[in-house]
Amino acid sequence: MWSTYKGWLCLTKLAFVFAAVKFCDSVAMSVVSVSVGQTATLSCHNTIQGNVQVVWKDKDLTTLTLDDEVLVEDRRFSIQHKYQNDWDLQISGVRTSDSGNYTCCFVVTTDCRTIAVVSLVIQIPPSVVRISNDVTIPTGGSTTLVCNAIGVPEPTAKWFLHRPNADSRDLNASGEFSIVSAKPSDAGRYECIASNGVLPNAYRSVQVTVTFKPQVTIPYREVRQQLNSDTLLECHVRSNPAGERHWEKNGRRLDNEPGRYRISSLRGSDDTETLYALIVYNLRPDDFARYACVARNQFGTATESALLSSWHNGTLRMLSSPRDAVAQTGQSIVIDCAVDGMRKDDRLVWLHQKPGSESYIKIFDTRDAAGLPSANATAAAAKRKYAIVGQYSLEVKSVAMDDAGVYHCLVSGLGNFSANLAVVHRDPSIGSECAAQTNVTPTFVTIAVVVSLLAVFVVVFIVVVMIIVRYYRKQLARSRHEHSAVTKPERYSSLDPIAPSRGSNAVYAAHILDSL
Repeated sequence: MWSTYKGWLCLTKLAFVFAAVKFCDSVAMSVVSVSVGQTATLSCHNTIQGNVQVVWKDKDLTTLTLDDEVLVEDRRFSIQHKYQNDWDLQISGVRTSDSGNYTCCFVVTTDCRTIAVVSLVIQIPPSVVRISNDVTIPTGGSTTLVCNAIGVPEPTAKWFLHRPNADSRDLNASGEFSIVSAKPSDAGRYECIASNGVLPNAYRSVQVTVTFKPQVTIPYREVRQQLNSDTLLECHVRSNPAGERHWEKNGRRLDNEPGRYRISSLRGSDDTETLYALIVYNLRPDDFARYACVARNQFGTATESALLSSWHNGTLRMLSSPRDAVAQTGQSIVIDCAVDGMRKDDRLVWLHQKPGSESYIKIFDTRDAAGLPSANATAAAAKRKYAIVGQYSLEVKSVAMDDAGVYHCLVSGLGNFSANLAVVHRDPSIGSECAAQTNVTPTFVTIAVVVSLLAVFVVVFIVVVMIIVRYYRKQLARSRHEHSAVTKPERYSSLDPIAPSRGSNAVYAAHILDSL
């Protein structure tokens, strides 16, 4: 469509130029398009034989050059005569005023016969000349956004919608875009982008605000807590304008009260969303009641409530809490979270938070029908990976690098207990060597211990025997000495002058037996 239009425009302009010149048998016609500031080269190939002069004229039929001589003061014009029959006109740093038809002709006596006509089109980047102002509309209202742009070639203007925490959306609309029966989700920054193939594109934005009555959401409709503990009640409010918000207890409005209540608000993903929280300190029996979150602006009022109830008399006890640990890949490890006193209404949840992530993966929840697994994995896969052992401790089987991170054991009424699990690669060669050593070491140690005990026993036995023998030798020597002193006259009796008497031998034997 654009090429047809440019051709028609070119022919119309050429009609006025051609009326002032005489044509050869054939005239070369072409179009050259360049952007502002670039260099344009207009081609002219002279096919006339003989010694002729070549002239370039502009759209006003002003003679610019004669052969390779420039006849105007504008130094941006020059002749490129690379080949004998080529007489190209070069214009550097083109301006928008340079657009138009340029004629190349050769001089015959007083006439200039046309060889080529070149239409120079100066391309202009798009620019937005008209766009709607920022607008605020009520829910159900309507408005039309307008974006007009100019440029050469004629640009196209398209609309895109940008919203916080959402991907940009192409609205498939050009020039104008209408919002009908506006909803809160229609609010955002509407951007008009004009383009025509010549850089840079043009960008303009319109901020659309949609007003609506408050919307209140309480994520936990019932909260249970023990006496003398602190608790938090959450309320998510969306409204525009923000209006007024407050908490009520049994119909009575609550305000900040040191040591009792603290009310805080935190901005959400955009200006219309707010996290409105109530903290109740050191719970007393009269704190267990129904609390209401109330939001109000000129378009309406919204209310949601949550019940704060008492936990069971403190029978829930933490026996052992998780501790930081290091595991090798392929091993299994148990992360402690032993809880005593769990009842049917109590809740315990295991969560896994991977390194650098702000999100949690639920592994186990006592309120799930099957207990295991989480919503993030199939039942079969989760049961193969995790197991609950003892009093709710978590076993991680065949640890992989992906199992690293922080494991949270959340116990309603007690709190959040967490531990960091670091995972390191296990070298297979080191593992096998260690395994071999593990198998050999117990046997070697057993033998060494037995041999050592036997050696000690033998040494002790020998020492005891030597002591006994030495003792007996001393006793025997003493007995012989005494016997010799008493029976000396009898040794030389006439009956047997050599052998001792039988009576003395009996005495010696009795002495030895007595000593034993």
